[in-house]
Amino acid sequence: MGAAYAGSAAVAENASTVFFNPAGMAWLENGKVHLSVGIAAIQPSAKFTNNGSQPVSILGAPISGGNGGDAGSLAWVPDAYVVVPIDEQISFGLGMGAPFGLKTEYDSNWIGRFMAVKSDVKTLNLNPSLSYKHNETTAFGFGLNFQKMQGEFTRSANYAGLAEGHAKLTGSDTAWGYNFGAMFQVSPATRVGLSYRSAIKYRLEGSADLSRTGNASWMPCSPPLDALARWLGVFGHQAARHPDLQRPA
Repeated sequence: MGAAYAGSAAVAENASTVFFNPAGMAWLENGKVHLSVGIAAIQPSAKFTNNGSQPVSILGAPISGGNGGDAGSLAWVPDAYVVVPIDEQISFGLGMGAPFGLKTEYDSNWIGRFMAVKSDVKTLNLNPSLSYKHNETTAFGFGLNFQKMQGEFTRSANYAGLAEGHAKLTGSDTAWGYNFGAMFQVSPATRVGLSYRSAIKYRLEGSADLSRTGNASWMPCSPPLDALARWLGVFGHQAARHPDLQRPA
């Protein structure tokens, strides 16, 4: 990490080459099983300061609340890779990691709670791979990527300005991608690597839940399904313009 991943497609120092360039498995010491395990501690910080704005409900009543505290929290992100030689030319590798994710979560009573409270995205990537060493100067590699994504987004919901509720969207999906690479030992001191990783598309499916909270008076001015439909429409609009709903900080 100190080298900022410079040369990661050509270095092949350990089993993590499964992710950066699967062809690199051919350059690991033959006849041995290679294992690489790591964990990253990530501590983001996301703070809001109100500089005089006064949000109001759909009936014009002012909305109270604080600044939400620090929405960032400590996250532990693990990774593990193993490479097993099959013969002198072919090696098998398996990688596990979390390529992106993290979350923000503000205090539940903060002034922006009708925009977002919690935005949480998690991914898991499993990467089985094979490498083929053509000769002492050329190797190729190919891998499949099975990924799972889970998302959870929460915010406060306004029931026609008469009561405050809690709204939550959850969803998940799995998808496949691939990566491949080539590596060339052009001289005893120089190695060149080429690596490509495909895009992966998700279509998350799950549930949307609304529940009333607090002690405000309750008058069902519209059926719950109508309230849910309005909330989903507003949520889609806000997700397009609100950073916390686009991507966790």
